[in-house]
Amino acid sequence: MAASSFNHPAVENPVLENPALENPAGAVQDPAAALHNRAGIQALLLGAVLLAAFWPVVAGIYGSWFDERSYMEHGLLVVPAAAYMVWAKREKLATVIPQRSWWGIALIGWGALQAMLGELGQWVWVSRMAFMVSLVGCILLVYGSRMLKELVYPFCTLLLMIAPPNFVFERLTLRLQLLASQLGASALEALGFSVLREGNIIEMVGIKLSVEEACSGIRSLIAIIFLCVLYNYFFVEKKSMRIWILACAIPIAILGNTVRIVASGIAGQYNHAWVQGATHEAFGYVSVVVAAAGCVGVHLALVRWDKMRGEKARVTRHA
Repeated sequence: MAASSFNHPAVENPVLENPALENPAGAVQDPAAALHNRAGIQALLLGAVLLAAFWPVVAGIYGSWFDERSYMEHGLLVVPAAAYMVWAKREKLATVIPQRSWWGIALIGWGALQAMLGELGQWVWVSRMAFMVSLVGCILLVYGSRMLKELVYPFCTLLLMIAPPNFVFERLTLRLQLLASQLGASALEALGFSVLREGNIIEMVGIKLSVEEACSGIRSLIAIIFLCVLYNYFFVEKKSMRIWILACAIPIAILGNTVRIVASGIAGQYNHAWVQGATHEAFGYVSVVVAAAGCVGVHLALVRWDKMRGEKARVTRHA
């Protein structure tokens, strides 16, 4: 008896044909997430190489924060502040697709060449800025120009961790010394005190105030600029207002230092010991308080002026 043949229908392999079984977790890898993960690994590796190559420069930047002649005590707060700014934008940064730019290699090379020239010429500021140039190059190489645009504000904040060149300090210090002495003497005279000023020396009854380099305002100037940068980030939204507040940082610093000199002079009239030692150093915080009040005052004035201008524009349109 011949065996009969049957045409069986093709049976689908459930293991091969069912995508859900191919990937039991049912997870589909996001291409953008994969790009970010790969870029993150590349950034960590490149960052480690950058730190190793610029380690002497980075160590010098760190050491300047503890050097009394650099007036960079605020430097300890700059890196955490910039890091927080980046962390606060993490959701927006996650939407930026990494698109590497080969211009990053050019900037890294530029930074390396600048660092070598700085070391050969013993230009400390040039070498330290070379690190920042190379850092920009790394960001461009790994993430591209869009990411760099998003990180402009934190990066500019990082620049405040580097002490300005010495010639800037030398030119500003003497001018600020004389200006602070003049304004302080004028304010004390206006308050009814007997004052005699000779250069940066202010003589009052029983005391003599010497406006030294550390008391010229240069110490507080950079710190107050950093304070204005932080205030802008947390409390100011309009770019025009941010620019105005930063522009007012210098007069705010001068005003704060003048208040410090006046407070020292008045305190010295009641107790001569208060113009020396720890009490004298404590008066330095007066300039910080005045600077903080100055930032808030300038901001409120700008908000008020902007509101008045808006109301005037509405009235003009309806007229």
